[in-house]
Amino acid sequence: MSSTHFVILTGPPGAGKTTVGRLVAEAFELSAVIESDFFWAAIVNGMILPWEPESAEQNRTMIRASLAAATHLVASGYVTVVEGIVGPWFLDLLRDELQDVDAVVSYVVLRPSLEDCLFRSKDRRRDPRHANALIDEGPIRHLFAQFESLGRHERNVVDTSKISIHDTVRVIVDDLNGAGNFVIAP
Repeated sequence: MSSTHFVILTGPPGAGKTTVGRLVAEAFELSAVIESDFFWAAIVNGMILPWEPESAEQNRTMIRASLAAATHLVASGYVTVVEGIVGPWFLDLLRDELQDVDAVVSYVVLRPSLEDCLFRSKDRRRDPRHANALIDEGPIRHLFAQFESLGRHERNVVDTSKISIHDTVRVIVDDLNGAGNFVIAP
């Protein structure tokens, strides 16, 4: 089977992942989006708030579940976007999930300003897709800080503080269709 795109779209809360992820997927004829937040929302009892230190194992389980779902879609030929807080500290999980899948993996980090993230996060209450989304300033600041210095993954950052959603989508789609600047695994 020929390879297709597996896109991890990440960034801090309020970065625009849900909106951009769907728009990126719409640019391809056969595509799907996995909203990784679904997996946390699926926990009925025993959820640990994902920004709490003791949530590390739970978070890895939820990310692994979202990646596993995505690999099935990619293996069937869907350009698949996994959107959510998938920091580089989770990228080791890709090796296991992608070992039998022929995919070009791109890692894209949306990073607006902290002020934009705080504003957008609080404004999400009106959007039904973000019904129980994180809107508390402390955890948002904490998660934003985790995306500030990404070392070798700094090249995967799209600074969205000064460009529109549509320009952001165009940058990502153009890269998937050619340049490959965001590719992390062939």
